[in-house]
Parts: sequence; structure tokens; C-alpha cells
Amino acid sequence: MTENRTTPLYEGVALHAGYRETPVLHAFEFRIERGEHLALIGPNGAGKTTLLRLLAGDMTPSAGALNLSGRPVHHWPVRERARKIAYVPPVLDLLADLTVYEYVGLGRTPHVKEWQPLRAQDHQAVHAALDQMSLAALAQRSIHALSEGEKHRAMIALALAQEPEILLLDEPTAHLDIKQAWHTMELIDELHTRTGMTLVLTMHDLNLAASFCSRLILIDNGRLVASGAPAKVLVSDQISRVYGYPVDVVVQPQDGRPRVFPIRRAGNKSTRRRGLN
Repeated sequence: MTENRTTPLYEGVALHAGYRETPVLHAFEFRIERGEHLALIGPNGAGKTTLLRLLAGDMTPSAGALNLSGRPVHHWPVRERARKIAYVPPVLDLLADLTVYEYVGLGRTPHVKEWQPLRAQDHQAVHAALDQMSLAALAQRSIHALSEGEKHRAMIALALAQEPEILLLDEPTAHLDIKQAWHTMELIDELHTRTGMTLVLTMHDLNLAASFCSRLILIDNGRLVASGAPAKVLVSDQISRVYGYPVDVVVQPQDGRPRVFPIRRAGNKSTRRRGLN
């Protein structure tokens, strides 16, 4: 199928989705263009991961339409979809004791026949993915021996080995310290700059999202609240209302991007100043 390049990469119209009897997304409408680097933000339970799973084709809408390049996501054949979209979950779920190289090599599954060994082009893709995530030196180490930051990068490398056009990342900086979180986001940003790949992330850290993403989609209770550049979405009144906690938003002179600072509420001695993450 030849894609119409003027058609949005993704388009959701009156989208409803949920789990069994629990609705999550309600009349949700959005567009994602090719080559975007955007983050889905919002409180816990807002519907971010549900939307990401819909984009990946892991879930089917209960009503409305979700199209990928003009046709419903769930109408794409599974193998064809896997060559186009890579989804990275928030945590490593693997029982086998594989080396990092073997683990990343699993990303070639959509490109090889069942039980077929990896070919020269597959090994090239694995090496490239390891290099892009700064993991080449750890290729023969057990995947279980990696630090949390290294595991996150290995999961992204597996996705990159698929050679996808779209990379969906669910909380790529979850449980990472500030150095690992920023390093991971820097690698992701370099990937986007170098390849022009479409990147969609779910994020709790609003300041990281504002620092690296060109567009934010703010979700609350399964509904679209705002969409646009970080300075348009991260507005103090709006973020305070959605998260249920007062914040200041300050534009940093160094890069012109907003930063969110929670405000300790007066008279509440048990409330400690803390970041939104």
C-alpha cells in the first residue's frame, strides 16, 4: 500500500477505549504528524498508557476511529505493523538469561522467518542499535546484570533493531536517577535528530518532557485537555488544576522552555516540597 504523505500519520476521531467494564478514554481526538517528537502527559490513571497501547495496535478502540496512515491501526497485518511500529514498555519483562546482544537481536523477529538464524543484515541492525544506545561495550553481558538505566537503553535498542518508522516509549525514564534519565533522553533526542523517526513518549517528569519534546498532549480523566508546544501546555493554572496541586511555571532564559515547580501549601506541615514526576 502506497501511503499518502499528506495524510496524518495517526488520527483519532471520537475515540473511546478501556478495559472490560472500565472506560478510560472518552471521545478523544488528536493527530500526530510524521517525524514528531511528542510526549503524552497527565496524572496517574489519566489514560496515557492506554493511548500508547492503542497507537501500538495492542488494543482496539471500543468506539470511534484510530487510523495509521489512513487505515485503522488494527487492520494492519501484525508482521507489517511490527516492521513499522516499535513499542517499549516501562519495565523489562524477561525470564531467560540472555546476553544484551541476544536480547536486542529479538528485535529482528518481524524481519526473519520462524526459526531462521539472523542474517548479515540482521546483525548489522543489532550492532547499529547497540551503538545508538551506547551499549556496544556491554553486548556480551547478561541482560539481568545491567543497571536500571542500561536496561532501559537495552529495551530501546531492541525496538531500534526492528528498524521501525515509529517508536513508542512508555515512561522511558521511570525509576532512573537524574543522570541516567537525562542521558537516556539525550540519546533519544539524538536518535530523533539523526533519523527523523516519529517518537511518542508517555512521561511523568514534566520538566524532562518540556526540555526534549516539541509537542505535549495533556490528558486528564481520559479526555484531551491541551495540545501544543510546551510553553502553551505547561501553564501554571492549567497544570495546577489537572494535577490537583499548586505549581509555578517559569520560562528558563537559557533555552526558553518552561519549568514546573510545585508550591508548598501554607499551613500543611506534613507536605514536603517535591517535584512532579
